[in-house]
Amino acid sequence: MLKRTFTAIVGITAAFFLIRSGGLIFASTVLVLALIGWYEFRVMMLSKGYKVYYLTSGTAVALLNILPAFGYKDTLVPILTAAIISIMLEGLYYHKRGNWAPEVALSSFSVLYIGLLFSHFIMLREVSSSMVKVIGMGSMSLGEVFLWLVLFGTWASDTFAYIFGCAFGKRPLCQAVSPKKSIEGAIAGFLGCVLVVMYLGTSILAFDILKTLILSILIAIFAPLGDLVESLLKRSFGVKDSGNVFPGHGGVLDRFDSVLFAIPITYYFIFYVFL
Repeated sequence: MLKRTFTAIVGITAAFFLIRSGGLIFASTVLVLALIGWYEFRVMMLSKGYKVYYLTSGTAVALLNILPAFGYKDTLVPILTAAIISIMLEGLYYHKRGNWAPEVALSSFSVLYIGLLFSHFIMLREVSSSMVKVIGMGSMSLGEVFLWLVLFGTWASDTFAYIFGCAFGKRPLCQAVSPKKSIEGAIAGFLGCVLVVMYLGTSILAFDILKTLILSILIAIFAPLGDLVESLLKRSFGVKDSGNVFPGHGGVLDRFDSVLFAIPITYYFIFYVFL
């Protein structure tokens, strides 16, 4: 518990500095996290005898998190197109291994799940240069504000679900995927996330109530789904944690599973509805 608490304190401090800094400092950190996450995924696959093609999939993950940092977010589809074709061609080179279809599929999945989803961290942070007045803290860019909203909403979801699940959880939510999660905890996590995002969005940021409510519900739904998907991924390959980068918390994929779903959903909601 002490190790877990210390890691959390260091992580929150680092997150505050990086998100506040933005720009290439923030983008470089996201790139490193994405590459570590891709490596964790590759190790999991190797444990079951499947090769994730590092030349094509690893390069694609890197490019997907480099180009948006310089404003080239319109290149995501061309990169993905080139990546999928390149992965199939690299698989052709290794065809004698006899695992062409599953290895091409897993390599492509690593690009989509890790490379593409992590790139939205950068795009959300820089979604708009417009400034928003934050009560008690001056002004922040719109992207930074929404990134904090997602993080606080996700943390609230995890915290409420854990506390109420431990205290009152009786009915399993999805026992085959994550036996410790309960329906009672999931409901508490949902309500906690909505309450926190609504309070921050309407009282601190003075956002539109209806738009903030919709955003809070989206985060409350997709954050725990991201957690469940990553749990299923680990269970599929028989591992407890994706890695050990964060002592007491596991690997990058363990730590960022919820926001990997919540941040892209938030980005597109903001891009098409808020702006």
